[in-house]
Amino acid sequence: MEETMGVLSLLPPVLAIALAMWTKQTILSLFIGVWIGATMLAGWNPIVGIVDTFREFILGSMADSWNASVLLMTLMVGGFAMLLERGGGAHAFAESMRKFVKNRRSAQIATWLGGLAIFFSDSTNPVVVGPIFKPITDRVRVSREKLAYIVDSTSASVPLLLPITAWGALAMSLMKTEFEKAGIQDNVMGAFMEALPFQFYTIAAILMVLIIAATNLEFGPMKAAEERAFNEGKLLRDGARPMRQDITTEMPKDARPTIWSMILPIAALLITLFSMFLWTGNYPERAFFEAIRNSSTMPSLIMAFFAASVVALIMSIQTKVFNFSDGFLTWLDGLRGMVEALTILVLAWSIGSVCSGVGTAPFVVSVAQKLVNPTLTYALIFIPAAFTSFSTGTSWGTFAIFMPIAIPLALAMDVSIFPAIAAVLSGGLFGDHCSPISDTTILSSIGSSCDHIDHVNTQLPYAMTAAFAATIGYLVAGFVASGIVTLAITLIVLIATVYGISLVKGRPLFKESASE
Repeated sequence: MEETMGVLSLLPPVLAIALAMWTKQTILSLFIGVWIGATMLAGWNPIVGIVDTFREFILGSMADSWNASVLLMTLMVGGFAMLLERGGGAHAFAESMRKFVKNRRSAQIATWLGGLAIFFSDSTNPVVVGPIFKPITDRVRVSREKLAYIVDSTSASVPLLLPITAWGALAMSLMKTEFEKAGIQDNVMGAFMEALPFQFYTIAAILMVLIIAATNLEFGPMKAAEERAFNEGKLLRDGARPMRQDITTEMPKDARPTIWSMILPIAALLITLFSMFLWTGNYPERAFFEAIRNSSTMPSLIMAFFAASVVALIMSIQTKVFNFSDGFLTWLDGLRGMVEALTILVLAWSIGSVCSGVGTAPFVVSVAQKLVNPTLTYALIFIPAAFTSFSTGTSWGTFAIFMPIAIPLALAMDVSIFPAIAAVLSGGLFGDHCSPISDTTILSSIGSSCDHIDHVNTQLPYAMTAAFAATIGYLVAGFVASGIVTLAITLIVLIATVYGISLVKGRPLFKESASE
């Protein structure tokens, strides 16, 4: 067990999250959390703590090669999204969808389907689906908070269910290590598929979006946000600070942007991305799916967004929206608009490093291990994993911490390992889905042009509802071995809970006609 400062190890992440929710000042709150943690590690010397905040944690996070590539990718996203919006491609796409998307329900379901389609990367999903569907959801008065929730709910959830993605590859590699230690001969791919029906939170988070969209039932802060958008036409609350500002510009009189101004750049993005996946994954030396699993994700994304930006710039020139100089300046404006988002990402990584230093995860694990008994095994894996991922903002780190605990624990308790594996994956996903310091949550706020803390506040009750249903599922799994049966029970609990909370708080909010 790694060293930990005990219950004090919870102070940096809990303080940062609480301050962010209370003050709505994300950057300041995260900085204070990092500083408190650095001060703890410096023997409670606040002066050394402030020095180490910058020297060890902020600069250290920026120096990490993966983090640096994420920052560059985020800049590229800003430039690409700006070209789509100012170049008229996003607006033309929204106009072309009018005959298919006629009301709030169909707009939300279409966005959800778009999120399912972009399944190959949690980083690509929110920053592509958000800008594409924002003009559509705006037109039918869906709040930005709801758009960010829909985007966020598919960004990491779908890749985690598929063995051909980086998420699936990571999970299987961790499983393989533990199988070898325990002398388990099961095929890792087969074990991953056996565990799939037990990924209760992952599946519930995806399906809850469809339930909410189809029924128009809302509750909590999301209800207030949707009523504001529907009744007042305010897509953002007064005083909100969206992670990426909306841009409205006058089109030149002879400009003729078309749906191809959206389709061709997106096609260039996907073609370049998969080409880079195969190239960096050493295809054809490796098989197709193996190459994708072993590809260099961030360099591929950076090149894909750069290529897509070039195509978007060419299309905007061809349709007479920009000349080259104006188009290039527009792309640079998009890069500049990412400064706040980049700052939050760096501070989120920094507080993750602080949590590692003070031993947040080992403390949570040590508490959970004292509570485990055979029938509660799966629930007592899921809950600490969910708490750890929410506190640290990292799902992959949570997988790495809990997989070596969950599989031996299940074997020691003489219970099935498949629900234990799934409980780790679902618990790790929870924090990625809704923690304010998760990079995917931040990217969802960026892609949807939403105030980050408003996104977290409105999404959290929905995520907690899915987590409640998942917890019930894992409790039932302690008695019922069938994944399909326990998944069905989980989804029944989810639907009943959504209806129960919504109906107590009020009947369906929106009675819209098909053409509204």
